[in-house]
Amino acid sequence: MHKNGVILLFNYDRFESLLKSRGITKTFIARSLGRSATLCQDWKQQKSQPSDAQLTEVARILCTTPAYLRGETDEVSPVQDAELEQLLTSLREREDMRMLFKLAQDATPEDVRQAVKIIEALRKP
Repeated sequence: MHKNGVILLFNYDRFESLLKSRGITKTFIARSLGRSATLCQDWKQQKSQPSDAQLTEVARILCTTPAYLRGETDEVSPVQDAELEQLLTSLREREDMRMLFKLAQDATPEDVRQAVKIIEALRKP
């Protein structure tokens, strides 16, 4: 797609549609990329485009591929994963799960394993 002689490598409409369907906010995306909330607005207004690294991370968060977000394919998600869908539903519908996810975002794999052990210990009678 072209605009004013610039090749656009990002399909904002697809991005916005996935945000809505996944229940994810633009603010969450921007923060996940370590950027200000205006980042997505700049993309919408075509003031800037996501870098390859940003596009890869956005695709991961939205459970799609960079190729879909660039409009190179109509395949939204390469893999249908029931466990992933359940997780996304929980993140959309449960405030406590969103809070837990937000806290775990920067956790190391070892941090996550320890947190799971603590939660399992709390659940045992």
